[in-house]
Amino acid sequence: MDAIIGRYKVSLEDIGLILKHPTGIIFDLTIEETLALRDFLNIYHQTLLDAREEMERQTDPSIKAIVLHEDGD
Repeated sequence: MDAIIGRYKVSLEDIGLILKHPTGIIFDLTIEETLALRDFLNIYHQTLLDAREEMERQTDPSIKAIVLHEDGD
């Protein structure tokens, strides 16, 4: 089974989870490491959602655009 997550190609093999970055870096996680990663992400799920929301707020423009019109006179 393959999926794309961001820049990573992810596949689940008999030996565990394989993450491949386009630069050629490969993370080969065992089944135990994959499950530990899942547990870690589950524990910090809400923290990650909050961080994403905060990041989105910081990239929203906080200053309204001011449009100046020149008079043709």
